[in-house]
Amino acid sequence: MLVPAHSPSRILAIVVFATVAALLLTLTPRNQAVTRAAEAPPKVAIIVGPVGEQLTPTYLALAEMAAAEAESRGATVARAYSPDATPERVIAAVDGASIVIYFGHGTGFPNPYSDVPNPETVNGWGLQGPGAMGNHDDSLGTGALRYYGEAWLAANLHPAPGFVMIYSNACYAPGASEGSQPQPTEEEALAHVANYSAPVLALGASAYFATDFYAGAARLVATLLDQAALSYGEVFRSDPLFIEAGLAEFDHPASSSARIWLHRSPYFENLTDYWYAFAGDPSGGFATRLTGREGVLGSTVATTLIATGRASSYGFTPGFEGTATVALPDALGGVPWPAQSGSVVVCGDRCIELPVVDSCPCYWGTTDQRVANLSNAAWVEVTDGPLAEGLVDVRLYPVGQVPAGESPQALRLETVAVAPRSDVATQP
Repeated sequence: MLVPAHSPSRILAIVVFATVAALLLTLTPRNQAVTRAAEAPPKVAIIVGPVGEQLTPTYLALAEMAAAEAESRGATVARAYSPDATPERVIAAVDGASIVIYFGHGTGFPNPYSDVPNPETVNGWGLQGPGAMGNHDDSLGTGALRYYGEAWLAANLHPAPGFVMIYSNACYAPGASEGSQPQPTEEEALAHVANYSAPVLALGASAYFATDFYAGAARLVATLLDQAALSYGEVFRSDPLFIEAGLAEFDHPASSSARIWLHRSPYFENLTDYWYAFAGDPSGGFATRLTGREGVLGSTVATTLIATGRASSYGFTPGFEGTATVALPDALGGVPWPAQSGSVVVCGDRCIELPVVDSCPCYWGTTDQRVANLSNAAWVEVTDGPLAEGLVDVRLYPVGQVPAGESPQALRLETVAVAPRSDVATQP
């Protein structure tokens, strides 16, 4: 158990997730072609602990995004999802897994509840407890939820040697804390990540990733499986929300061979906090953990879908009159005008690369949710439907990651000069 140099009087917190209409969003098309390797496919274990009746379905949707990325690349996926994320099912799912992903409550240290770290409850997973009633209830008082801390992890889990651990939307794991308390200092964020990563590194993990970014776990899985020859540092930097200026590096206090990377950036509601972290050897890589291959499943190319759903239209953004542009919800990379956040590929009847020049509320998190707001000039580039219809079904892709199955395959590229994607604030 690692402890900070001092016990802070307040521990800092932030809500790590916002309710979204998850059924409107997916990541990878299920018909994506992959090249399968001759060796046995890697196993990916995905755990979803109970986080309440309202939020757990959203976590389940994010977990299925990660599962789809893994399965479309030939990996096998072992699921232990609430309301069946019991200790027994979780242990079986993790057994022999090369990648382990946990979604759920996090309970790290330091925290507001005790000055004394308890290895039975901290730096572990929130799973169905002995009082579970077959639903997503996360009440500690009734025993529906129980925290199984680092001591339980060490005694019960047997993942593959050199496995990769990914924490997604779990308090404390990326450095941030919980609730609405003040944000952590760098020292406190470092203590959170050091304490949370130490037990999985002790279990033999070659890398620890923690992300609060929307679909961040799915992107990490896709990158690890598609580009296993990348170093872990390169994998960490590959997330589109990574900002070099937000990175701080430290020695890991529990391991002479490990480093900790803290990433502080604006994100949910433009709040700057520690949303993303890494622990391990950044020069190491996933390929050497799986029979030394250059890639896990051959030479596949990632085609990560950002979102699919409906797009609406608007006239134009000032300074871009008559130009094909797009505004995105904050959750998908929109930034308030006059800032710009690079480009995104929007596919309807056709695919076009559009500069992101604004943000839109887009009814986010409701049944009327939109995933983009197209300028009038962009509308006619994307679809043959009349503007009067008001809504069109679209798919959003990162630039350079459009699958061959989209029609037409050749993109119609805009020539508008835009700033490179930088400090983009999005919600998880």
